[in-house]
Amino acid sequence: MAQPVKTAARAAESKLHNKQKEQQVETAGMMRWLLTYADMITLMLALFIILFAMSTISRVKVQAFAKSVSGGFNNVWSINQPPNGGSNGQQSFGANANIPTLQRELQRYVQKNQLQHQVQIRVKRHNLVVTLLSDQSFYNSGSARLRPQTLKILDTVAGFLKKTANPIRVEGNTDNVPIRTVRYPSNWELSTARAVNVVRYLVEQDGIEPTRIAAAGYGKFHPRVSNATAAGRKENRRVDIVILNRNDIPQPTARTDRFIRATKKPAPHPSIKPTGKS
Repeated sequence: MAQPVKTAARAAESKLHNKQKEQQVETAGMMRWLLTYADMITLMLALFIILFAMSTISRVKVQAFAKSVSGGFNNVWSINQPPNGGSNGQQSFGANANIPTLQRELQRYVQKNQLQHQVQIRVKRHNLVVTLLSDQSFYNSGSARLRPQTLKILDTVAGFLKKTANPIRVEGNTDNVPIRTVRYPSNWELSTARAVNVVRYLVEQDGIEPTRIAAAGYGKFHPRVSNATAAGRKENRRVDIVILNRNDIPQPTARTDRFIRATKKPAPHPSIKPTGKS
């Protein structure tokens, strides 16, 4: 009787032991799965930390890029800022005047004073261009000396230029008729002298900031129309006052800078006899 009891007890103990071992094996398997899961979670956490760090760096880079771009476009007109009323019948546009508004005001001035055949206002490549057609009303043939009619118009144009902070480039142009004089050996010199004289007057007489204005002479090489007719040549003889919409004004050369600063008032040019009309 005792032997069967011992056998049954031993069997029960063995069964319990086996069950405990099975539970241990099962628990160990579950632990291995948990370790794998924990490793995966750790790796994902590390990945998200890296992605967050990269996104932060990218944001900083983007902010730096945006700052550099905005710095390069400090003088771009704002199309959202409305003009304020000004004096002398003109509107005050502030430092961020927009091109369409300024264009309308200049066109209104041209029409009011019936200057359509002498002054043209247009937009070219987002820049506002005020064209002085260089016929006898602005310059004598073969001369760069500004005539009184020109000075009056420049004084008015300067009033508009002062209401912007945009850089300005004054461009001299001629037709294709050659000129050979002591003062102007070619149309290069004549076109440059005309542009420089306009710059000098705007700076020295009208108070335009010299750091935002420059002169350029293009000779016969930037015609608006064909030079085949007298009317075409007349249209190509011009000075363009270009109000730039970005800060790409070229630095003046030492020679041009000395020429502009040489005198406080524009010096009259001596009479010359040109060989051609430019």
